[in-house]
Amino acid sequence: MNQTEKKQQAILKTTFHLLNEKEIKDITIEEIAELAEVSKVTIFKYYQNKNHLMNLVIMKAFESMSKEAGDIIHSDLNFEETYQTIIDMELRQVQRYSSIFQKNFMTQYSENPEFSDETSLNTQMALYFDLFEKGQKEGKIAADLTRDDFFFITSIFVEGMKGIDVDTLFKRTPLISRFYINGFA
Repeated sequence: MNQTEKKQQAILKTTFHLLNEKEIKDITIEEIAELAEVSKVTIFKYYQNKNHLMNLVIMKAFESMSKEAGDIIHSDLNFEETYQTIIDMELRQVQRYSSIFQKNFMTQYSENPEFSDETSLNTQMALYFDLFEKGQKEGKIAADLTRDDFFFITSIFVEGMKGIDVDTLFKRTPLISRFYINGFA
């Protein structure tokens, strides 16, 4: 690993550590630089601003979820088992992080328009559409619903969940899942 890569890794690891301990508003670039043993200039050399760095670190933490969700969708599980397995996987993954990290994730997700880049949004949409097609093939999603309908309803769910407290959201996941699945039948 060259010097540049070492500096970038130190910045990312330090930021991840801080995101598990403090709210984003309480984390400063000065603190990251000091703990990562780099200058502020070095941080801004690699990252546009604090939000860009926060978003990148949070998204990297959840990157593997997309791959795992894709593997689940393309497995031999039926639609309902697939959906429930994805929800269970997501809950397990999220529980690996501190409640502060989860709050930071929800804050960035709901308040920062630059949180998801085009690539991650396209990946997420492709997974939603694969799940949609699986559900339609099995007759679990009404045949008269289009991809646009599915996207519209999914968007309403996603937008509606942005304002909900993380703990409440996790406690109510089975209810949300049941309502979501049954609503498409």
